[in-house]
Amino acid sequence: MAVKQSLIQRIDRADKAAIIQAIIADGCCIIQNFTEVETVKQVNSEVQPYLDADKPWKGDLFPPETRRCANLAGRSQTARERWLIDPLIRSLTAHFVDKTTSNFYGETKHTYTSEAICSIAMSFDIGPGAKAQRLHRDDKNFHVDHEDQSTTGYRVGSDVMMAFMVPGVKTTVENGATIAIPGSHLWGSDRAPRMDEAVVAEMDPSDCWVMLGGLYHAGGANVTQSERRVVHGMFFTRGFYRQEENAYLANTADDVLSWSPAAQRVMGYELSSPNIGFVGFQTPLQYLRVEGVGDAFGDFDPSQEQPNRETH
Repeated sequence: MAVKQSLIQRIDRADKAAIIQAIIADGCCIIQNFTEVETVKQVNSEVQPYLDADKPWKGDLFPPETRRCANLAGRSQTARERWLIDPLIRSLTAHFVDKTTSNFYGETKHTYTSEAICSIAMSFDIGPGAKAQRLHRDDKNFHVDHEDQSTTGYRVGSDVMMAFMVPGVKTTVENGATIAIPGSHLWGSDRAPRMDEAVVAEMDPSDCWVMLGGLYHAGGANVTQSERRVVHGMFFTRGFYRQEENAYLANTADDVLSWSPAAQRVMGYELSSPNIGFVGFQTPLQYLRVEGVGDAFGDFDPSQEQPNRETH
């Protein structure tokens, strides 16, 4: 069934209060005038060599027509220094993702705030013929148990992550614009999403899509003959979703490869299902061994693949 035309709120970046209210109500919105077209063109140029060099995906996580540029922060100075640290993004992640708690240290009460960090930043280039993703929540990686807030209203702080997507080109229904179900961030974990509930988030290159991790959404199908849909994504989560001691910098590759498999696993050199901890779409140990992945990437957790890919 075809998705409906967009009912998603479009709000200028200058109206931060309205953006916050839209996210509370719908779990998402489109921020207009988020950036300049020339900035988008510069980011497009910086990531293009990596998109060109990417390999197809054989699993179900991405359509095989998709190309990706991982490590966007390291590969695009413009995206890193203009978007990742944008004051509006920081303000929104502070409002929805930062976690503040109080505790006693001896007899003195202390208050601590864990600020949001970028969990992943990546560019996606979806080519002609790519099928739509299945509707999903991005916070599945963090194993969130969603409470039903349909009757109580949204409780700020119940989401652990949020995402920002800047289009590199005009995104349309035809070339696979993001589809989403506004309000689905309020659903409990037992309610399944349906495609006939989704709407389309068409955007111009100066826009930015923002959504909570609990919102059901998907990349749309690219039914064009020649258009490629490029989007640059930045995904933020709570800062304490990482190890307290940074063993990854403290130990050399040779050190780690000399450890037992059990020690490598407990120290975080295996992936957390389904997708946490990869390096350039390799497992950490593949990366340290310089094994590569052959001619194509596969899903990290095969259980999320569909038996028949033609049905989605």
